[in-house]
Amino acid sequence: MLAYQTRKPALTCLALGLFLGWIAAGLRPPTLQAGGGDRAGESILTTGPILIRYDEGSKVQIPQEALYYLDYRKGRLIGTVPSLQSLGRTARYINSFAERDLVADFKLDLDHGPRPRFLMTTGALGSYSAGWAPLYVIETTTNQVAVYRIDQQTVGISVNTRLELVEIRTLGGNPAPKPPSG
Repeated sequence: MLAYQTRKPALTCLALGLFLGWIAAGLRPPTLQAGGGDRAGESILTTGPILIRYDEGSKVQIPQEALYYLDYRKGRLIGTVPSLQSLGRTARYINSFAERDLVADFKLDLDHGPRPRFLMTTGALGSYSAGWAPLYVIETTTNQVAVYRIDQQTVGISVNTRLELVEIRTLGGNPAPKPPSG
């Protein structure tokens, strides 16, 4: 009986500590996630994940990101997938670039239509995307949104990057305005 009474405060403290630890674990703040993006004049820059691969050596998941640049004046979208490549004593991070003609993708008439205005961001598709985040480009004068996907293939030392137009639609079901004839 005496041994039980000396253990009673220790067991109470242990139970209280486990209960408070369980409560504190549930009150953790959400994980911070940041996306890179910036705008300067008639240019937009953003980044977004394209793949999550598993590194067998370190036993961790490693996200791989793409870098996207949109140039209003030229109506083009450029993308690349930065990755470390060691070439002897030099290292290279930026490989090949892929380019899309937004004027052609959105079927814009630069001579007779309004001047195009673009917005761009990356999004998330959830657990079925394997880490891929689509790139959304919105052209505000015609109310169209396009979804792009970047793909990079490496064969030996050759790197091929391409930007694929996945889908293009009109926002809200409204038809895109027709350029004035004349």
